[in-house]
Amino acid sequence: MNRHGRFASRYLDRVMMGQTAPGSYIVTALAPPDDQVSLKPSTEPLTSTWDPGAIRLRTVNEAVAHAVGATVEALEHYRSSGSLAGFESGVVDGISYEMTNAILGIAANADESDITIQWDKATTLPTGVESHFEFHASDVPTLAQAAIRLAEDQSTAQVSITGRVHLLAKKQAGSAGVFGVDSLQSAGPRKVRVRLADDEDYHEAIRAHEEDLAIQVSGRLEKEGNLSWLYDATVIRTLGPLDEYESSRRVRPEVSPDQIEIF
Repeated sequence: MNRHGRFASRYLDRVMMGQTAPGSYIVTALAPPDDQVSLKPSTEPLTSTWDPGAIRLRTVNEAVAHAVGATVEALEHYRSSGSLAGFESGVVDGISYEMTNAILGIAANADESDITIQWDKATTLPTGVESHFEFHASDVPTLAQAAIRLAEDQSTAQVSITGRVHLLAKKQAGSAGVFGVDSLQSAGPRKVRVRLADDEDYHEAIRAHEEDLAIQVSGRLEKEGNLSWLYDATVIRTLGPLDEYESSRRVRPEVSPDQIEIF
């Protein structure tokens, strides 16, 4: 399970599920707007006041509603154009394989289904967020195609990464070797584990580690849970001292206390 999956589990732990009436297909979930969910796994209980290591459920609720709305817009775009481009461009608005698959589960085996949100009347209604979303049986094939497309788009890519060797796994017999790279690039994963195709390259990785040299590797990038792997990788070259490349290290934007990157 990736870090978003773990956060989602903590969020769901705070949500209360209502009793479904016999024979009813209506499921009610209550997400207390002023309750909090921890941003990171922790055994410490949250304080009763606002905790800097947590986020209000209301903020998460709005983000989820925004993502569902983006999915509805992508479906409308598909109906008019026959293109899944709306799902791909909507990733920045929260569309994901998980979201698409969840809505697919709601729409499947029903002529019509809907999601209705009732916001807390004691607080201001969110702007730019719909409160009612409808889905039809005809949306199911589209959602299934979109889920496959979103999963494929994130699965593999041939990339080159320049970085610092930060981990050397003990070389096993018959294995070309595995090591970790802390990327010095402004884009892409921050850390990758590299599984080499040629054992001669492992010696070059050792030299880069011992002499504090930057290294450039190329391979097939795959995401497995919260780990990024570079398979069938080769060492392109060993570069100069790390100090010369530190300035190009990724600089993450500052996030104010009332902002969170959820999707």
